[in-house]
Amino acid sequence: MDLIPWNPFRELERVRSPLDRLFTDPVFGTGMTFGGALNAFPVEVVEQGGDVVVRCELAGIDPEEVDVRITDQGVTIRGERKAEETGRQGGTYRTERFYGTFSRTVGFPVPVDSDQATATFRHGLLEIRAPKRNPDAGRDGRKLNIDTVH
Repeated sequence: MDLIPWNPFRELERVRSPLDRLFTDPVFGTGMTFGGALNAFPVEVVEQGGDVVVRCELAGIDPEEVDVRITDQGVTIRGERKAEETGRQGGTYRTERFYGTFSRTVGFPVPVDSDQATATFRHGLLEIRAPKRNPDAGRDGRKLNIDTVH
């Protein structure tokens, strides 16, 4: 009987693959891989009356640095959080915020009319609102302009 040497990286891959499938499963609807959750932002998807509303916490991000693309099936939010240049004079510090580019796709629970969708940004909260659509209507997609509300 031949023995195969133990490889800890192979064990990590065995654990990662099922976790990736869990997080990308349409039932959970996150559209993220396990490693992608490190720079993800919180998202809320709700139905309000005749609309589907997606809210994303994007505190500290300039709305001009956010790109929102919408179809009848979901929305993709991309952007960049730029690191602030601060002078640190030695010592130890800690940061748990992410910097750099991010992207997240969120599926809608029902088809929406992307032509009537709107996006607003207020106090670090991006809200995308789209009316529900007849499921038999054709697919559509477009880029959303974000209105900044003060």
